[in-house]
Amino acid sequence: MTEPVSVAMGQGSSCWGCYQSLVDIHLRLADVLPKLDIKFWACVADFKHKDLESYPDGSIAVGFYEGVARTEEDLHLLKTMRKKCKTLIAFGSCSCFGGIPGLANFYDIEDALKVKFKDNKTVSGGQVPTENVPPFEPVIRPNSDYVDFDIYLPGCPPTSDLIFTAVSALLEGKEIELPPYAVCHYCNREKKETPIPEILRPYEGVADPDRCLLEQGYVCLGSATWGLCEGQCVNRGATCRGCFGPVPPISQDQGAAGVGMLGTYAPIEPDKILEKCKDPLGMFWRFSYPSSHLGRIRIRREEAKTK
Repeated sequence: MTEPVSVAMGQGSSCWGCYQSLVDIHLRLADVLPKLDIKFWACVADFKHKDLESYPDGSIAVGFYEGVARTEEDLHLLKTMRKKCKTLIAFGSCSCFGGIPGLANFYDIEDALKVKFKDNKTVSGGQVPTENVPPFEPVIRPNSDYVDFDIYLPGCPPTSDLIFTAVSALLEGKEIELPPYAVCHYCNREKKETPIPEILRPYEGVADPDRCLLEQGYVCLGSATWGLCEGQCVNRGATCRGCFGPVPPISQDQGAAGVGMLGTYAPIEPDKILEKCKDPLGMFWRFSYPSSHLGRIRIRREEAKTK
């Protein structure tokens, strides 16, 4: 029997859903876990940062980093993972692109803290916590601004099948081969390339189960989204929300591609489109705002405050 592969699991600010998806490979865990030598996984066992820091640089074979660097502690963990791991994986769309937490960049950090801790309807006389909590970073950057990643496994969360395929390849010493297709590649719906007469909200009308959802007027980001989900949502009647981020090369602007596709299909006055697309930022850049062109402008604006 070959020696187990050393692994570190790091978690920044996140919902823990990506690691939940790892657990959701269910009985296949029995095949995977004996082959892993887990060196660090603080959200599952009582590991401390000092435990990870004690390992020699580059001594851990594979590291998974989930979440964003919202706090100074997150950033310290991210940089430590990079130092200690030979192969570092950006695990989930938060780690790859900034994810849903990255939408907070649209606001100043003071406004975000006020909404969360002071004006929240569930609290009375709320205050921003200051004891035993790490300082916040002023803006959420893509993790790749801080460290280099060897592999990107996006998804909100990545599917259990994708995780199992990737982990199995790593354990066997093989390269992880991820198909570069968009969600539309996996969609079984008929596409006639006809213009959209009107924009529909998801609850409006009854969608034809055999026809492209975008061509029916429902905003679907399948053409701008990496299809590592293999079209699970669109083939079950739901529009693609873009949770796997942009199609490779993943440095491109997913939201801009989605807006461009909608504009190509919908010869409709902009004000009428805005009536139905009430939250363009959250609709087109929901999972990738910090890594987008608009997001970069916002980050530079925050940097200018400190100069």
